[in-house]
Amino acid sequence: MGKKSRQKRQRQAARGSAPKRQTSGQNSWRKWLGAVGLLLLLAGALWGISRMSGPKPSSASPTTTSSEQTAVAATPDATPTPALPANIGGVRSCVHRPAFVSELNMGEQIYIGTNLKGYTGLTLSARDQNGELKVFQHPTWDDAHHLAAYVLDAEGNIFVAPAPFVSLDENPPEEQNNIYKIDTNTAVMSLYMKLPWAAPPNTQNPFGVMGLTYDCETNSLYASSVAGSTYDQEKGRIFQIDLSKDEIVNQLQGVDALGLGIHRGVTAKRLYFGSARNSSVRSVVLAEDGAIGEKQRLEFYLQQAPGGKDERAKRVQFPQKTKMLVKGIEFNYTLRAASDFVEHDYYYTYDLETDSWKFEKVELREQTF
Repeated sequence: MGKKSRQKRQRQAARGSAPKRQTSGQNSWRKWLGAVGLLLLLAGALWGISRMSGPKPSSASPTTTSSEQTAVAATPDATPTPALPANIGGVRSCVHRPAFVSELNMGEQIYIGTNLKGYTGLTLSARDQNGELKVFQHPTWDDAHHLAAYVLDAEGNIFVAPAPFVSLDENPPEEQNNIYKIDTNTAVMSLYMKLPWAAPPNTQNPFGVMGLTYDCETNSLYASSVAGSTYDQEKGRIFQIDLSKDEIVNQLQGVDALGLGIHRGVTAKRLYFGSARNSSVRSVVLAEDGAIGEKQRLEFYLQQAPGGKDERAKRVQFPQKTKMLVKGIEFNYTLRAASDFVEHDYYYTYDLETDSWKFEKVELREQTF
């Protein structure tokens, strides 16, 4: 009897542990509830992750500077614009207007010019509230007669170079390799430095200093000169002048250059210059002390840009961190009146990934006055 009782209990236990039989409707309902629960769990996990690592609310303080925000707003894109490295851009942020300007009562927007109609030499000009042109010219500013390239330094001094136009009577060749300085306090212009000639002046080339630029980081003045060059021989030089010592400390030889400009890119700080021989813009690396490297890099040809002309880069400027403005003119080492020059503005954008410049547009330059 004990054996039969144990068998009965085993059968009852087996029946009790076996799953109950369910209909197909019940199975579908239970599977659907399970799937919904899994989705809710996943959604909760994703929400928690987004709270920890997702973007900040729009009310948070911006992480870009105002200049970067302006650049983004000016060129909207579907993808965010990455922040630029802090040291990218030009090297003339320390430059400011001369101290004597504050005594002229000419307003805030004042133009420096060397070819204002009716004047010889350098002028300052502005429009008053009635639109009338106001011009200031210190008595010494026409002592060197016709002038062309100019640049300001950190103290507001103006460095300027002569340039012959129609006649050599007022601008003799032997004086075209001079640099003059307009004092920031007194406004008096005087001879600053006579640059050395690569060769004596010749009848094929009456020009000397062609371009000037300034580097705040090294307090260096750079000057390009084509003095001594001929149609067949390129003897020009680019000089580095230490303004704290008032002396030439470095030079690049065998280069006929017009406009100069300095820009720090992703790989190095480079001195850009326009060739006087063709429409190319080239560059060389500048050392941390401002010394000029010898290896030239071709950047582009103005003539190869859509709408470009066979012009020379008279000026190379960097109005924004990643923007280059090149002022192009016709030039062939011969004399011509300043009013005969037709200028075009060429715009380029710096590509950080390739360390190169991409063409944007070219426009006919309109004279301000």
